[in-house]
Amino acid sequence: MLSFEEKKTIFHSFNLKEKKISNGRVNFIYPESKQKGQVLATQLHPSGNGYVIGKYMSKDTIMKHRYKVDPRGWISIRDFSKDELMSVISDAMKSMNGIQEVTEMVVEKKDNPPIAANQALQNSSALEVYPGSCLFAWLGLTLSSMEFGYLVWKKALRKYGGISLLK
Repeated sequence: MLSFEEKKTIFHSFNLKEKKISNGRVNFIYPESKQKGQVLATQLHPSGNGYVIGKYMSKDTIMKHRYKVDPRGWISIRDFSKDELMSVISDAMKSMNGIQEVTEMVVEKKDNPPIAANQALQNSSALEVYPGSCLFAWLGLTLSSMEFGYLVWKKALRKYGGISLLK
């Protein structure tokens, strides 16, 4: 098992930014991340425990290196060797950049032969690709109708002297 200082040295070799948090723990930030978050490693503790983000990694990468990803999407690096730690950091950086290994995913449709996953995404509509689109459409409709109602009432109050009614 690597010491706390050895692990920090490895993280610094990847030009990650160190951010101190409570109880002597540190996080490492990857500013070039194209994902929602920029935290690549969290809760690196002097006891040797810490976590590297695994939720953006492809299943092939996780299976290939036998990473154990917890339900939150983090990989514990407590007992990692130097080579294993360098490998998981490299894989995490690639996944945060959106670089995934090309997989042999096949999408099958009824009555159609199997096609590659990227072709399936190109052929599908936006509603199939993004599952929350119905919710966003409903919210957009609701907000636009509220705004329209506001404009109608505002114009009516000005036109019919509603300001005197408010006094």
